Amino acid sequence: MIADFARQKITDGDAENLALVLNVLAQCELMRGRTEDARKYFGEAGAIMGNWQTSGGEAFSAIVGSESSKTWKGDPYEKAMNAFYLGLTYLWRGEPDNARAAFKKGILADAEVADEKYQADNALLFWLAGRMSLLMGLRDDAADFFAEADKANAFALDHGARGDRGNPVLVGRDGGNLVVLVECGMGPEKYAAGGQEELARFRPRWHPAARARVWLDGRAVGETSLLCDVDYQARTLGGTEMEGIRKGKAVFKTATTVAGAVLLHQAMKDHGDSARTQAIVGGGLLLLGLLTSTEADVRHWPTLPASVQALTVDAAPGSHRLRIQFLEASGRALPDLDQTWSVTVPERGESYYLFRSLPGLDRFPKANP
Repeated sequence: MIADFARQKITDGDAENLALVLNVLAQCELMRGRTEDARKYFGEAGAIMGNWQTSGGEAFSAIVGSESSKTWKGDPYEKAMNAFYLGLTYLWRGEPDNARAAFKKGILADAEVADEKYQADNALLFWLAGRMSLLMGLRDDAADFFAEADKANAFALDHGARGDRGNPVLVGRDGGNLVVLVECGMGPEKYAAGGQEELARFRPRWHPAARARVWLDGRAVGETSLLCDVDYQARTLGGTEMEGIRKGKAVFKTATTVAGAVLLHQAMKDHGDSARTQAIVGGGLLLLGLLTSTEADVRHWPTLPASVQALTVDAAPGSHRLRIQFLEASGRALPDLDQTWSVTVPERGESYYLFRSLPGLDRFPKANP
């Protein structure tokens, strides 16, 4: 079982991979309905992923050692997804303020890397932050977040993301007291490419589920709309393709090796202190070039979905029978993935549910903030 394997790795696995293992374990707890345990693990993982303070030794090893030897903190899209899940667990706990704080953290993670800032284009996080603002009675803040969600969706579509213009969920903004969140497919795979395997690239993983149709008490109420294309989020940063996460290291290795060879060659022709200095510097550059690993770090969060989608429904308060019917891109139903749950809509407030396109899943805990 994945959860048992993850727990074992937390105890006796490599410390550098702790955040990655914690995220996978937290997802397992979500699917088992243990939202408090999931919140704990997502929180612990997020603390590691968001900690940019490193010791001098770790910073140096990240340059001259294999990138996979340093602490895994995830790519921007993985930080954003950690914040998404953490925010949901706070929401289910009845804490929309903490949920909004988590979603805002995900927005920042999607837009900032070290000192560089990029266009935030994760419409899902902006939309959820807007919904949380409404639950907190902050209508002006909600309007700002919804406007940013519209811009993020348009920007992502312009740069190759899957989805729809005039997204019904974004148009409806605050509509519906039953919010159905659906995860479709399997997230992207990270692999090494390039002559020295120095480039970290992403490729999608095939899965038949492309979207979902939702039924409430035997009545079809609509199909989900895509709010976050995880495949797109992984391969881009602010709309720019992330072709070479480790390209700079490969250039550094080549440059130092060539420079070292040139200096050593020059030292053989010169004499005295000049030759000695050239020999020392040249030898050092060669050694540094040899120690510099160009192999890309291909560790990634393998249990993420390919997309996160949503549908909002106006439902009468009380218990309902909810059916999720997953569909192929052609619209053909996938009966092996059908799920039927019992859901509850409160007299006041909203209910949020999360579904995943995996076989054998049935009930998920409800929360009514």
